[in-house]
Amino acid sequence: MDETKKAQPTVEELKNKGNECVKDEKFIEAVLHYTQAIKMDPNNYVLYSNRSFAFLKLDQHYLSLQDANETVRLQPNWAKGYFRRAEVEAASELYDEAIISYTRALQLEPHNVKLMESIKNITNMQEKKLKDSQNTIWICTCVGLITGIAVVILDYSFTANPTLTHPFSMIAFSMALSGIGFAVGKTAAMMNTWSAGKSLQPPEDLGNDNSNEKDNTMPEKKTKYSKAQARQRYKQGKL
Repeated sequence: MDETKKAQPTVEELKNKGNECVKDEKFIEAVLHYTQAIKMDPNNYVLYSNRSFAFLKLDQHYLSLQDANETVRLQPNWAKGYFRRAEVEAASELYDEAIISYTRALQLEPHNVKLMESIKNITNMQEKKLKDSQNTIWICTCVGLITGIAVVILDYSFTANPTLTHPFSMIAFSMALSGIGFAVGKTAAMMNTWSAGKSLQPPEDLGNDNSNEKDNTMPEKKTKYSKAQARQRYKQGKL
């Protein structure tokens, strides 16, 4: 027996190594330790929870959410699983979903102060995001209106033949630019909303090259011949 051969580490040892790496902010190494432990004990919900945290620190939100969901699946009565899921959703700016997950965790641990603070913080972030969107729309609308008024004044004051001479046309022009500003602000606010959750998209699979696969599996195109040419090729033994 080879005395130099080391015994395989246990699940607990791997988990402790992962925890130490997390403390030292070596999150990639922590993921490797947790993954090895999960292979040995695939039903250990604590390992999925720990790896979810490590993935979150690496900004791998999709993988972090997968582990958080697996934690909840394996142990639906454990508050920390829902807390992990809420943390990923909050980092992805899915505030409504995060509040639901935090609330579910709080139902399991009604006296958990950290959960109460998390719900309060995420609610404040949600309100701030809504207020910022409204401010963006308001600012763009005002900028459009001011720009319209400035153009009207410059046109009337510094051109020999002003384009806008009637008061109604001046007002209409200013209001039109104000409307354009509103549309720009509304679009910016909507795009900010649509961007929420994009970090949860699965990472691209670089191992599969679909284009090459299609090229390799594509049948070879057969050359068409006339009946006379086919008979001639048959006599020559080419068919």
